Amino acid sequence: MKKILLALALTTLFAAPTFAEPQNLKENEVEQIVIKIHNEATHGGYELLSVGDLKQMLEGKESFVLIDAHPQAQFNEASVAGANNFEFQGKFTHKWSEDALGGAQDVYKSLLGHDLNKKIVVYCGGNQCGRSNTAAMWTKELGYHHVYRVTSGIKGWQDAGFPVESAKK
Repeated sequence: MKKILLALALTTLFAAPTFAEPQNLKENEVEQIVIKIHNEATHGGYELLSVGDLKQMLEGKESFVLIDAHPQAQFNEASVAGANNFEFQGKFTHKWSEDALGGAQDVYKSLLGHDLNKKIVVYCGGNQCGRSNTAAMWTKELGYHHVYRVTSGIKGWQDAGFPVESAKK
């Protein structure tokens, strides 16, 4: 399982060149990012998804809840179609009042729904953005069983050439 997560993290990292052009990164820098993502997923008890996996889920009309963990202004600039916005901060502290900037726990739970077995997919800005980790950690803390994180986030989504929604006029 660890090898699968590490391979997925590497694939996700190199599928998202705008977060920091991979050719400009040293191997030890790439390694640090991959290990960080792997450790967060292992510690959090959630799975990792690529943007390609998310695209297939959307195209297949799979039933799941999609959470964008950005601040509202960034969400308004670009988001994946069907995403719900709920802002989290980038470093998980285990304190809702510090971690969840989008509002009360009940508001987040209402976005997720009552079915603890429903798939929940979270994303944020990219491989170096920790908001999606915080969102995934809280989703697991709230008792949801099938939680997935797209680590390359909206940057990886755009780099893959997938369409975004924008509330900007």
